[in-house]
Amino acid sequence: MPLELPGDIRPILESACSAQHATLIDVVLRGTKERMILELYVDTPAGISLEQCESINRALLVEAESNAFLDAVRSIEVSSPGTDRPLIHWWQFPRNIGRTLELTYTKEDARITESLTLLEADEQKLIVQQPKKKSKNKADEDTTFSLPYSEIHKAIVLISL
Repeated sequence: MPLELPGDIRPILESACSAQHATLIDVVLRGTKERMILELYVDTPAGISLEQCESINRALLVEAESNAFLDAVRSIEVSSPGTDRPLIHWWQFPRNIGRTLELTYTKEDARITESLTLLEADEQKLIVQQPKKKSKNKADEDTTFSLPYSEIHKAIVLISL
């Protein structure tokens, strides 16, 4: 049976993050009931620092003194979301301008997943570019288009080597 985070814990985690001017992006509870590991993924518009992660961790260790669930957790790990976690807040996108994103979005009632280069990002939308299409009849063309956040289902940064 998978472990579940009690409903009253998330506000405590969010409060510890907020005190460090950070946003809780995701929470993962793994392990067994006897050896629970709580992973917090946090971020800020400027990126998260090691010091902020450490401060959030310390605040939760203090909270564990009066919270039975947190006290039962064997390890609390606080880190940045990393590239394998989806971008979920608009302010995460500008830091990734120029990078390729794997975007799943809706276009004309179809759900599309493709790799696109992020050119611009603001509070309402992204401007993305499809890779050049090679055609014998036409010159290579870039297709650039606007994508409102309301149409995006998932966005992951692709790392190129």
